[in-house]
Amino acid sequence: MVTRCLFGLFVFGSNSSVIYRFLTDDLCDYLRQCFKTRGYKLNDDVKDEINNNNNNNNNDDELTLSIDDAISQHLSVLIRVLEQTSARYDPIRRITLQSGVQVFFDQIADNNLICMADKSFDTIVILKAINLLKALIKFHIGVLPFIHYNVADQLINRISASLQYFLNNVTMNQSILFESCEYLHMNSIIREQCRDVCTMISNDVQNWLKVPRKIIIITCDDKIVHMHLSADQSRPNNADIFLLVLNNTSRSLRREFESQKNLSNVMNHRFKRKISTHHPHSSFPTTAADSMSNGSDIDRAQSCPNFQLSQLTSSNDKYERIHRSEVVFLRTANKVIAPFTLFTIPLTDHISVLVLVEWENSTVCSNLYALIRHLDSYTTHGFFPYNKLTPQVKTVESSAAVRRYFEHAGHPSTILIDILNKAYALHKSSTKTNVTNDERHRNGLRILRYLTEMSRLSTDAFRDLFFDSDEYARRSGIDTANKDFESDVQMDGIGPTDTKFRKNEYDTSPMTKILRKKITSRLEDWFSFIEVKSQRNITMNFCRNEFPGLVHFVFVDRSRGLICTPALIIDDYHTLINRHSEDLEYFLEKKILAFELECLSALQHGFTSYTMSDEHFTYNYTLRLQESNGASMRLYKAFVQSQPPGVVHFDFYKALVDEYYPWLVYQSSVICFELITVHLRVVPPRVVREQCELLWPRLLEPEE
Repeated sequence: MVTRCLFGLFVFGSNSSVIYRFLTDDLCDYLRQCFKTRGYKLNDDVKDEINNNNNNNNNDDELTLSIDDAISQHLSVLIRVLEQTSARYDPIRRITLQSGVQVFFDQIADNNLICMADKSFDTIVILKAINLLKALIKFHIGVLPFIHYNVADQLINRISASLQYFLNNVTMNQSILFESCEYLHMNSIIREQCRDVCTMISNDVQNWLKVPRKIIIITCDDKIVHMHLSADQSRPNNADIFLLVLNNTSRSLRREFESQKNLSNVMNHRFKRKISTHHPHSSFPTTAADSMSNGSDIDRAQSCPNFQLSQLTSSNDKYERIHRSEVVFLRTANKVIAPFTLFTIPLTDHISVLVLVEWENSTVCSNLYALIRHLDSYTTHGFFPYNKLTPQVKTVESSAAVRRYFEHAGHPSTILIDILNKAYALHKSSTKTNVTNDERHRNGLRILRYLTEMSRLSTDAFRDLFFDSDEYARRSGIDTANKDFESDVQMDGIGPTDTKFRKNEYDTSPMTKILRKKITSRLEDWFSFIEVKSQRNITMNFCRNEFPGLVHFVFVDRSRGLICTPALIIDDYHTLINRHSEDLEYFLEKKILAFELECLSALQHGFTSYTMSDEHFTYNYTLRLQESNGASMRLYKAFVQSQPPGVVHFDFYKALVDEYYPWLVYQSSVICFELITVHLRVVPPRVVREQCELLWPRLLEPEE
């Protein structure tokens, strides 16, 4: 039996119009049918739109709408309900329509967001998808507002491709579900080779770009082979490392979006694919109850593109084509946000090298980001903390790059502090006793306008310094002639030279081509081994004798952002009930992932341990906090959050540590672990608990 796949994300602008939509083909058809039954006449394509315009010239009484206009008309009612409750202590977050469709509400800065999904979607998956969209927006455009001008076609394709890959694989890939990265357990010889290669890359990049701070990551599909940081480079946030890997593995999906023609002013993405009967996996999650049941399986109509293994090229001559550079924004240990130029060097169909170069003026980026966020927050809540804004503004204007930008734009180099002083003069005058309430109100509105103007000027500076240009792409030798630049978006009053991006997917950087040849000459003999190792990183053989009855485990180290889990591989001699080994693997995988969704939901509601059993297995989940010296820390109260457990956009585990131990000065010394075990049902619960206690230290052993 085949069911529809209804899922969609809609982002609305200030006037309740749709500025971005990401929806499945089934949901689009469903909404279109709903609108037509209510009497709407919709434009299906450009040809129909032209014909309708001709008809409208003859019949002015007939009104035709685009699908985006119809969505704006109907969902704007829900947006108004959200806005009316947003100031409450417990604003509306979720409703269920009469049709059974779930509607989730959220915000992206000043934009309202609605997510629609049918009941077969687990709530955890929906909330994680919303958080992922927020994190991807910051990852690709920094602090810029999420509008069509800022997000050109290339960037929106990257955001949507990553989101699509996440949805396709969240119920089949445990590292994606737990928002962590899996590191390959390599032998000492290959590790030493990878270290030497990364050192060589670091030296060559230093000679080309003259920058001291670099990050080099060798990946194989969705796993990390090796990561190297230069001596003075701070480690990126675990969430951003996860996004880097996701951005790389979803690269092949970008072609699905590039082939779509956008017929409106909306950043528009629809997805459709044929149902594949070869592989039993469905691309979207089912509920845990359905996953645990033994009844007949219900296959979901798969209306989203299926991810295939990255096949960048099939011949050696095409390997010379290196992926274009990208600018991404990462959070590091000492900066709230920092711009990086990302060079992606494909070595094989599965292995790639990611070279990230931190910009020299990354401190300016972090300062501008903090100032813009605070200005927007103060404007929204009507605050004017002059003493807090003054040092921030002075720090931003002390940058030579910011002063040059303001002078080039025709503004005084101290325009921000000048506007702030004007606002402060109004604020002081409003505190006088002889000022009427009407004057205070007018002064307050003028102060808000001043703060808004400061935010606009700061945002323009951020866009010019870190979004519209990439100095390191030019230093690497990429051809940046005018013929390679095209405007991705056109808006009223904005010329084609105001925003420029390279449309071609590949660059012509001599640096990256030379690096690829050097890397290949050093690691080529190990390519096949690395690719095989990524398919079977670790197995249960290492603990089969020590932990009898243990079928599977998942270990997540939140302090390092890594996940350790054996590959689900069933040997042929286990096919005792006339099942193929692939069917058994899918059967076990389905049960494990269903339990993982259950335990994440339990953790969200305050349960740090969770156990359940069915007719085959006993499942156990435990979250543990411990000090750096290995001493276990007590969890003494419930921690309930509306946000899902994860690290993307909202670090659930950091918030958990802050809640339990707010008095600790160095909360980074608290280490958070998660352990999931699956035992055969015949194993007594006492033995399960004993084995879990013995498994912790075994998994905490150093890799080398």
